[in-house]
Amino acid sequence: MFEYSLALFAHVLVVVYLLGADLGRLYLARVGTAENIGLESLQLAARGVLWLSSATNLALVLILPAGISLGAALGAYKIMHPAYFYGTWAVAGVWALISISADRVASRALRITDVVFRLLLAPGFIYDGVIVFTGTSETVDAKWLASKIALYGLLIFMSVPMRWVGFGLRTALASNDVDGIQKRLAWMNVPILLGWIVILLA
Repeated sequence: MFEYSLALFAHVLVVVYLLGADLGRLYLARVGTAENIGLESLQLAARGVLWLSSATNLALVLILPAGISLGAALGAYKIMHPAYFYGTWAVAGVWALISISADRVASRALRITDVVFRLLLAPGFIYDGVIVFTGTSETVDAKWLASKIALYGLLIFMSVPMRWVGFGLRTALASNDVDGIQKRLAWMNVPILLGWIVILLA
């Protein structure tokens, strides 16, 4: 019972944080694209978007172990072997390390690694969710959980262009490229809103 309560609390906390932080990102992105905005205000809006983006990316990673733990506690997700459960936590740890490093270090190699890692993960989750509806899944029986898994994969996939634009925003901010900052902030509005809708559905 304690494991279920802890997993549920962690899962709800992460999802609620994602929803709230994305609204903050949307607001700051819109502020940054306002006409005649001063350089200091633009820089503040851009830094706020980047800070929230780093935090939401970490929350996106944490949905993986929290969701698996909750599904297992509910009996809706069958852990075929303990190594699989701990392996999921290990994948989340590696993903978190890559994500944080890509945000902290201005390295093209790290940024490409971050994007490629997401592109490898996303189809796997979408596939795992879809096969439940075909009756061929060995680990998931509940269709509600299958929907959440597939939507999680979609959310990871949708995070890829946001990540790349975020990396460009960091570069533009470092060089005080006003046009570059505003262009990237303007691009973020629709993807943030779409991501928010997918999180709500999940």
